[in-house]
Amino acid sequence: MSYLLSALLVASTALTWLLFVTLDPERAAWAPVLRDAAYFLTALSAARFVEVLVSTLVDDSDGNSRTTDLVKVMSSIVIYIAAMLVWLHYGMAFDITSLLATSAIVSLVLGFALQNTLGNLFSGLSIELERPLRVGDFIRKGSVEGEVVALKWRSIFLRTPDGSSVVLPNSTLATDAVEVVRRGQPVRIAVPLLVPDSIPPMRVLKVAEEVLDRGVPGIAEDPLPSVVLVGPEPETGVMRYTLRCYTNKPIDTASLASRVLTALWYAFDRSDIPMTGLSRSPIAPELPSDAGFGGELAEHGRLLRFGPGETVPPELAGFVVDGGLHEEVLSHEIDLEAELAPILAAEFGQDRMALIPTGVIRKVARQAALFLGPVSFTLAEHYGSLTTDPYLLYQALATRVPDPLDRERFLSNAPDRPLRHLQSGDAFGWAGRLQFEPQATRKRTVVYSADLLVFDESRQAALANHPEAADLRRKILISSPLLSDLGMDILSARLGRRQPLEKA
Repeated sequence: MSYLLSALLVASTALTWLLFVTLDPERAAWAPVLRDAAYFLTALSAARFVEVLVSTLVDDSDGNSRTTDLVKVMSSIVIYIAAMLVWLHYGMAFDITSLLATSAIVSLVLGFALQNTLGNLFSGLSIELERPLRVGDFIRKGSVEGEVVALKWRSIFLRTPDGSSVVLPNSTLATDAVEVVRRGQPVRIAVPLLVPDSIPPMRVLKVAEEVLDRGVPGIAEDPLPSVVLVGPEPETGVMRYTLRCYTNKPIDTASLASRVLTALWYAFDRSDIPMTGLSRSPIAPELPSDAGFGGELAEHGRLLRFGPGETVPPELAGFVVDGGLHEEVLSHEIDLEAELAPILAAEFGQDRMALIPTGVIRKVARQAALFLGPVSFTLAEHYGSLTTDPYLLYQALATRVPDPLDRERFLSNAPDRPLRHLQSGDAFGWAGRLQFEPQATRKRTVVYSADLLVFDESRQAALANHPEAADLRRKILISSPLLSDLGMDILSARLGRRQPLEKA
């Protein structure tokens, strides 16, 4: 639009000069008017040319400003005032000396009336000259912090971690100290931990470092995160630790600290390390009455809690007590057409809850939009309310892509394997434990949270001999196609051995 207006202005100037030259100069009704108009448009065209030139110098190749809009605003004001003065003096033969004298008096009066505004203006000029801030930087000034979204001639606009906007006058930044984090620069956050002093420090450091090695979303890989022992607090009987990590999004530090503490809590809970100053006894399993667990039988297992996104170690075998797992399914174990049939046949317009995280649905929808357009978001939300498996979500959307090559390109983003949702009462890991398949064949990921009752090899015999375990043995048989034809007697014999037999 800017270049179109410039082109129209230049064309109007050329047309006016053409009319002035071609019409009879002796005709007093036409010549003075066209001449004055031509001079005026010429002055505007020259000013516009200089303005575009300045904008080109301060913008990068993508059209994004490398500086604040203060340079553009001030330069435009100076350019057009100069153009008007030149037009008045040379085009209209106007004596601008008295005008300049009058404007000096007016400027003095306005200077007293607009002291605060002019203070912000010149503070903005100093900020512009020193360049301490850019759009995208994160600043913290007292209790105010946020990401810079705009640098104006009078104020700086911030987006706070709460999502609100804060406007800071330029003068406050020119006079007071301000903490600035450049866009893309890692910033360190410290997450404090309190652990009873009876827990060996190396045990605490090992568990925390294992959490960091697995990775927490939002933590920068460089510099590496670390955990340090700060020191004891004798009056409370605890040891203070600090987890130090870096993030490239300072505005997200609060939610990142929450994710780190959540991951640490689950890891410490599985290692019987309390994250408070009080020691505690091991947590007794609290099993739902409708899950088929016997009270005495549960004492032979161990309750382990896992947080969102964690991967369950492949050597574990047991039952889901609460929450849910996503377990990978091999391609030959699923009838894709049968799984897709109820999803594709479901009616639109039903008010259903999403079964797949909203972030995943939107990600898949954006990928499908390249081939389906905006309707992909409606389709993704609809299919995402009918399945818990992102693999099936991709496959359902792929049926809407008409071109085979486009469909193949879209499905290249899909997970390699479908997933099976395991919920309370379902068995997992037994095919690997009984050596019917390698233990690392299937990846199991926690959806939101999962409480798992696991049995090690020394305790799994209780499932074979306990009178209340018949229902659990049936759950084990249906947990994998490799075990479904095994039979209760053979399964009991396998479970009763400390070292499982090789598959015949």
